[in-house]
Amino acid sequence: MLDKLRRFTRGHGFSRLGKSDVKSQEAGQHNFRKVSEASPQTEIPRQQSPYAESKVRLISHHDPARVNDYYTQTGQTDPDSIPSMNACPHRHFWQLVQGQKGETDTVDHKMMFVNPELPEAQKYSGSWHVKTPGRESTGEKLKRYLQKMIYWITGQRYKADYYDNKQLLAQKEVLAANVYRGVVSAESDCCFNRDYQVGYSLREAETMAGDDGHCIASRHLQGYEKGHRLVNKPSNSASPVYHTRFHKRHNPVVNLVIRRFLLGDEDYLKLDNYMFVGESKRAVGAHTRQRLVNIDFGMSFYNRFKLPLKCTFEQFRSKMMTPSLKHRLQYRGRHTIHAVIRAMERADEDVDGLMKKGLTLVAGMSDKKLESLVGHVHHPEARSALFTILKFKRDQAKAIIHPEQFRWPEEPGRWTLSALVGRVRPT
Repeated sequence: MLDKLRRFTRGHGFSRLGKSDVKSQEAGQHNFRKVSEASPQTEIPRQQSPYAESKVRLISHHDPARVNDYYTQTGQTDPDSIPSMNACPHRHFWQLVQGQKGETDTVDHKMMFVNPELPEAQKYSGSWHVKTPGRESTGEKLKRYLQKMIYWITGQRYKADYYDNKQLLAQKEVLAANVYRGVVSAESDCCFNRDYQVGYSLREAETMAGDDGHCIASRHLQGYEKGHRLVNKPSNSASPVYHTRFHKRHNPVVNLVIRRFLLGDEDYLKLDNYMFVGESKRAVGAHTRQRLVNIDFGMSFYNRFKLPLKCTFEQFRSKMMTPSLKHRLQYRGRHTIHAVIRAMERADEDVDGLMKKGLTLVAGMSDKKLESLVGHVHHPEARSALFTILKFKRDQAKAIIHPEQFRWPEEPGRWTLSALVGRVRPT
């Protein structure tokens, strides 16, 4: 039976699973298809991995051959990352300011100074605010847990996982503060460059359970006041704004551009996330120009702040000054940084000019500068994602300011959201 079937298929010109053209061949003969002589590709073209290094890094923050033993023991020898401030155990590096017991509000917070016997004491002089994410009050932990459940249910997994990786959370806050510093600092502004310093400090495991901590250390801004003192009554939006004149770089408009647009900070409206000081210690009154600075970047990179395609400056301005529905409800009847900016407009301050100034400062950040700053994040995939996002925002600023010269940049891929919370999925 099998032999008959074979003779039948050869006689009728069947080939494999299809029927051959019997008109073009004799019975019992195969019609072979001509094969191209071109050599096949050696490999299948694939989309470039978002984590691949495009070039060799030009900046190395420390020499691995001479790195301190402490950095080796704590795994901080990656030449692409900036190690912790403390090159020795946390308890040997920091000392509690006398009379300070510490505070537990949103985050565990202590006033400390560097051990005077250490060589770093001169570099890191003065008092420092040392915060440890993960050591929040019971009420704050409950609130974050409920938020996590809501975001899980609504499919916003990125926001649900935002607080899980405590090291990444601390290092992103340090990065945001240093990006802000890098954007607004000027060589001639010695006071700001000296006073405004934020760094990462590693706290090793203090118990057998491995209760380690990752701290944000920010130098105490001597002489500065909390932002709520810009207004008469922060809880009453009808009360007057005291101060409407500010420094050309350190002002509410430039700070808002950096905080909301560049850094995607969720808490950009809160007045206590800003501090200010008078330009002249001798001058007093509402007409004194104030220097306003950003503080507390705990929710940076939480809000993507999406802009319309080929966004114009007018669209950008409207977006910057329009709070979300969530914030309209949260700050209803209260003063925000928007109220201070509107008061500046009524006082004939050039808000549009200051907003363009902020965009110009962001647009002036080079790849090399951004690459050096993201070294504050030790997680390699998160570091790559943050560099991509900061570069994207920088390119958006260029396109808004000079649309005739710069094309609108392409949105980063979906991998960035996972990488920003240290959750990298295989592709």
